[in-house]
Amino acid sequence: MDDKKLTGWLKKTVSPNKETKSQHYQKPHHSPHQKPHSKPQGGAKMRIIPLGGLEEVGKNITAIEYGNDIIVVDCGMSFAGPEMLGVDYIVPDVTYLQQNKKKIRGVIFTHGHLDHIGAAQYMIPKLGNPQLFATKLTAGLLRNRLRDFALDKTAKIHEYREDSKLKLGAFEVEFFRVNHSIPDGMGLFIKTPAGKIVHTGDFKFDYAPAMDKPADLQRIGEIGRQGIDVLMCDSTNATRPGFCKSEKEIAETLEDVIAKTKGRLIIASFSSLIGRINQICNIAPKYNRKVFLSGRSMIDNMKLSESIGYTTYPKGSVRKIGPQANTLPPSQVVILTTGAQGETMSALTRMSIGEHKQIKIQQGDTVVISASPIPGNELAIVNVINNLYAQGAKVITNGDMDVHVSGHAHAEEVKLMYSLIKPKCFVPIHGELYMRIGNADMIKKIASPEMMTTILENNGDILEINKQGIRKSKQKIPANDILVDGLGFGDIGSKVIQERKIMSTDGVLLLLFHAYENTKRLIGDPDIISRGFVYVKESQAIASETKQVAKKAFEQVVANNRDIKLKELKIEIALQVNRFIRKRLGREPMILPIIMYI
Repeated sequence: MDDKKLTGWLKKTVSPNKETKSQHYQKPHHSPHQKPHSKPQGGAKMRIIPLGGLEEVGKNITAIEYGNDIIVVDCGMSFAGPEMLGVDYIVPDVTYLQQNKKKIRGVIFTHGHLDHIGAAQYMIPKLGNPQLFATKLTAGLLRNRLRDFALDKTAKIHEYREDSKLKLGAFEVEFFRVNHSIPDGMGLFIKTPAGKIVHTGDFKFDYAPAMDKPADLQRIGEIGRQGIDVLMCDSTNATRPGFCKSEKEIAETLEDVIAKTKGRLIIASFSSLIGRINQICNIAPKYNRKVFLSGRSMIDNMKLSESIGYTTYPKGSVRKIGPQANTLPPSQVVILTTGAQGETMSALTRMSIGEHKQIKIQQGDTVVISASPIPGNELAIVNVINNLYAQGAKVITNGDMDVHVSGHAHAEEVKLMYSLIKPKCFVPIHGELYMRIGNADMIKKIASPEMMTTILENNGDILEINKQGIRKSKQKIPANDILVDGLGFGDIGSKVIQERKIMSTDGVLLLLFHAYENTKRLIGDPDIISRGFVYVKESQAIASETKQVAKKAFEQVVANNRDIKLKELKIEIALQVNRFIRKRLGREPMILPIIMYI
């Protein structure tokens, strides 16, 4: 956004003499565990406790506590990096909330991305099925997610609007509209007797968003004039200079691509970019193209958007992927697909390796990847691009032209948010530590000297607010990562991951001993089974040496302590064999002694 456009936009949206009023008051919601008229103890502190979102981009969840009341903001997941072998995704540790679930008055969702709603199916039952609050689209996405786990019938989901007011125990919660890469994003204005908080959620300021109205700067400024103690502010792109590009500019680029592409066009994007998808679905018919949706989440999200009246494309111009996508002339086809991150089972990945049921990449196809790589996914995306080129397709990425824009505020937008709120304390959230420190350092340069900044370094850190002031607590709440692996939830930990890493690099070596139970005398040499370490048949010398070391270790340990427990015996054998292999080969395989007594 250039300065001229920004100045004009601000004049239209922010007027110091004009005030907006919230007309929609949502009736107080009381937890079944709460007395409707219970009052918090006088002089109670408000405590802000991020249980996720501080040590990563994702897994966002924050508990805010005052007296006998707690509200929770968001309940997200994060995707496992390549170092988390076999792990599907990571969810927050809500042990503290489980222990205090009778205090929970509600969970408020700021928007519908998985890093803000994706852990709900695991967390909500553990928290006693509290009331859930979300905007219309977010509520629909939440219901769909809970439905997959048969929880949608018992979930207590209430829809709120930007002019809603919630009374949840000691908390009064109001909202303000922000822009993001998914419609219906909201920031929160939270009031308690101890102080007032603004939580921005994920935000940017877009003067021409794809589907939403522009962020409500008038309302944000009105909130700021009420005296805010703490501003919790999105940090993901805070250190990037300038303003985030508008979705209007991205739509113009995509329209140019659609207009000039002669063959079949395949556009890969996040399925949650509903506004951008809707824009593409409106542009394509202008150039006599039908749009076909590929990928379950893409189809489900557009179906939901249509059901709640959020889509605007011409009737009959968009349909689920099917035979017609192959029978129409290529110049009349746009395929919108998932897989912009190179996910293994995604539709685009399957197209790139020739395993998609309906679509085969052919000479003359153009593939647009309308997304930026999530850190850790770069290699997977490069592999998909290579495979697409190998089959004759042309690939356009954000490095070639502006086909994607982030949903997170750049530096000037963060400064604008700060200037409208003018808090006593600025707390960067949502991002890695370097992002949050960079955000704080930037704001210090424009803030008044009396304003304080606080860095909550880790998940589980606590910020306390009362009438005497704001300070970081010495107490810390446990906030470990909970790993989800297939159907397993929290049943693997760091030791399992460490073992998987060892097996993936140095392999595994099984040592099978047979011995008499009474005398513990070995019956012959141990047997060796190797996987990923050495091929025993081709490494007879190493196998023979290892057998003798293992046999000697067994006999020495037993001779020194005939009453040794089986577990301790295995540990000692593994240590001695590991020492030999490390010295002999410079490797450290996982060593598993198995002792069978007869």
